[in-house]
Amino acid sequence: MVGPSPQVTIIVPVYNVADYLPETLESIAAQTAFDQCHVILVDDGSTDGSDTLAKQFAAEHPNVTALQQENAGPGAARNRALDMAETPYVSFVDSDDILPPRAIELLLKAIVQHKASMAIGDMDTFPKPTAFLWKKPFGKGDRLLQSVVDAPDLIFDAGPCHKLYDLAQLRQHGLRFQEGVHFEDAFLALPMLLKAERIALVDEVVYQYRRRDVGTSIMDNLFTREQNFWDHLLLCDTIAVLRPELDVFRREVLDRWLVRSYQGFAMRAHTLFEDADLWKIFETCSRIYQDVDPSFIARWTLDTRHRVPYLAFKSYDFELFARPSERLRAVVACGGDLHLDYPVTPALLPLTKVTSVGARVEQVRLSASGDTLKVSGQMLVNGLPMRAPISTPLGLRVRGSNLTVPVTVERRVDMKASDEDREWCGFSAEIPVSQLRNGQHSLRLVFETGTGQASRQCLTTAAYLRDATMKRSGDTRILPTFSGRENVELLVRRQGAAGRRQWQRMLVRKDLRHVASRAPFWKWRLLRLLTEPLMRRRDVWLIGERTDTAQDNSSHLFRYLRKVERRRNVHYLLTKDSPDRARLRGLGNVVTYDSFRHKFLMLHATKLINSYDIDSYMLPSRWERSRFLKHLNWRIGPARVFLQHGVIEKDVSAGLHRGRASLDLFVTSADREAEYVSNDLDYGDMVANTCLPRFDALTPDRGRRRILFMPTWRTYLVAPSYNPNARPRLAFDGSAYQTFVSDLFGSERLREALRRHSYKLELLPHYEMRRVLAGIVPEDDCFAMADQTKRTVQDALRQCDLFITDYSSTAVDVAYLGTPLIYAQFDSEEFWKIGGYRRGYFEHREDGFGPVCETADETVDAIIRYLENGCVREEEYSRRAAEFFAFQDRNNCQRVAAAIAALPGPQR
Repeated sequence: MVGPSPQVTIIVPVYNVADYLPETLESIAAQTAFDQCHVILVDDGSTDGSDTLAKQFAAEHPNVTALQQENAGPGAARNRALDMAETPYVSFVDSDDILPPRAIELLLKAIVQHKASMAIGDMDTFPKPTAFLWKKPFGKGDRLLQSVVDAPDLIFDAGPCHKLYDLAQLRQHGLRFQEGVHFEDAFLALPMLLKAERIALVDEVVYQYRRRDVGTSIMDNLFTREQNFWDHLLLCDTIAVLRPELDVFRREVLDRWLVRSYQGFAMRAHTLFEDADLWKIFETCSRIYQDVDPSFIARWTLDTRHRVPYLAFKSYDFELFARPSERLRAVVACGGDLHLDYPVTPALLPLTKVTSVGARVEQVRLSASGDTLKVSGQMLVNGLPMRAPISTPLGLRVRGSNLTVPVTVERRVDMKASDEDREWCGFSAEIPVSQLRNGQHSLRLVFETGTGQASRQCLTTAAYLRDATMKRSGDTRILPTFSGRENVELLVRRQGAAGRRQWQRMLVRKDLRHVASRAPFWKWRLLRLLTEPLMRRRDVWLIGERTDTAQDNSSHLFRYLRKVERRRNVHYLLTKDSPDRARLRGLGNVVTYDSFRHKFLMLHATKLINSYDIDSYMLPSRWERSRFLKHLNWRIGPARVFLQHGVIEKDVSAGLHRGRASLDLFVTSADREAEYVSNDLDYGDMVANTCLPRFDALTPDRGRRRILFMPTWRTYLVAPSYNPNARPRLAFDGSAYQTFVSDLFGSERLREALRRHSYKLELLPHYEMRRVLAGIVPEDDCFAMADQTKRTVQDALRQCDLFITDYSSTAVDVAYLGTPLIYAQFDSEEFWKIGGYRRGYFEHREDGFGPVCETADETVDAIIRYLENGCVREEEYSRRAAEFFAFQDRNNCQRVAAAIAALPGPQR
């Protein structure tokens, strides 16, 4: 039986957790074994009042001790308490987590009953669960493990919480927390796991780990913080020293952890460090892993790209580690498998085997002459960096026509935007239409290596499915389709004079089989089939923005089409309760989003036109995108027109490249923008450089003595409201954004200047930022928070005398108006590095339409200069604006409408 005297020391390091500490302390006090515990709270230099909370808790409970120290990190705080501990057992709790009421009781009972070195219970995370690898041993009931060998996955649990340790054994082994580093707890937890002779497993949740909303934990920034690489390397080096004193079975568990835990760091090191630092990492890792079998490494690494650095360590090839893209340029085939083309001994061969090869088709389009079918897409060879074209010859095999055509490797700026190693992952091939036989044809990407061939089935993408309409060349009809879940196939029919009727009958049979099998969208396929004769000759244009707005380019174009061109079959999508319905009153053809009419028109639309993402805002809410694209879109075959909601300045290839968005017409406003979209986004002649429809209504209405400040969104500070699972990477409080806005509106110089010149500064933040900026504007006649429900963004732009923004493309609208503007880029390095944005063709200092400021004081100086000159734009910025825009004549809607009308109708 457990005695009444203190048995357990609970150690809690405390640092700036005033919002969470009371709940943690309450859960400790609620322990059923609380009277058998001595709680030591060590405040590590908190500045938010956490130390006061700790002292109050200690004053209320005689078995609680509260200590304070200068900030030295959680390792030092835990060690100080560990040195004070006098009970047989010790446990650790983080100051923002929660202990279930029986946690200590269950752990204490287990460790005493089994005379174990340690007891381990299950752990949950909240508010969202986490699937930890180390949780595999749980769910099988309480049990005693003779050592970690009985449940080797526990080695991946490097934390000290949800455990109870025999204090005497910790001290016997000389185990303490490492100080001044991240991963400090693993320096104690891992050696104890490896050395423990008996481990009591408690199959109940004894710890609740809080995952905070702001992503500032070590795991959230694991591979972006350089010091983490060194701290984890020190941990690996420290743990590896234990090898000689472990038996062969525990050594295998240790090696499993060594390989798996550092693979992410080893793979990414060359992207962060220079050669001098890389040499240090390389030398240390070569020593640590020299005795680990290559097959074992292959087993415990995720894939080939994670094995490449270990291949470098085992081969002692620094160049492979530091510059893998220069050492790995090709693959070789062996028995249908691919291996990296790198000279190795047979023992190292497992490290070169390519774990996955992918080939995704994105476009199938006829050439202008109709003689060739161009197939384009992207490939992935895991472990092979593609910063340069792969040197292995490639082919595209058309199975069913006994045909293989050469493949050209292409550069993909959109892929490079997310991964430098995928810059040259694009491919294209031209298939002569005359050599295609009747029937179904599958496509395979072929690697023609010096040791033989290997091929992989080409798979579909969303872009492929959007573009999967019938292609006609003479009497040959080609329909891109798919089989199975996502295998690309081409249906080819060569038909003479009666070809159209035969093709239609074949499509009807497909529809009827789809209906008979009750496949997805079968009811809508049937409805379309029955009503198609009635709608066949109608050129239905469906227009929209976000489902509840009518303020941007789409609504301006719709107004023009209905009032000026008086088109009958043009319809605008809008939710029933949208306040913007009043803006479209009297135009007619406003269709309620999600209504039956909306769905019916979707079945027969020839053009889908939007300022935003077409799939997200035009598909009915219950029409799941991937199923719609697979089962219905190809039967409708509408052209997709992107009007944009601003002029492109940044690199947007990751979302809008033709291989991803698959648009049929892309509207631009400037020659340089059009060139970027045509070349970098691969739209070629699908670009309409007409200027945006909304520019037609951009007539200045200045003279109200207003300055408009319109900063854009920071997704890394405020997570999107439409994604409840997203978390900001940085805290908004104390951010450069918050500091700048506070300093700007708190500037006494600015306040005096505004009063002197009788101007008002209005803040109009991005709607996602409004909730964190509430209350930041002082209650003063000189300042105001703009109300977007009473005035549209476009009206706010027209009515301001001076405009301030950071990186928003609305600056281009203001430049079009001729209004002076200021770029307040107060967090430039953070915005481009952390925000995930990439610079495009437009440089604000060289190409922009106003001065660029970096601080609140510089911005105030620029505002005052404009107030003193009557808010007149300088000649240099007027010249830049005149040279930038393709047109400034208010005929943009007319040009856009003509470009859309010129698009070919659906090939059905």
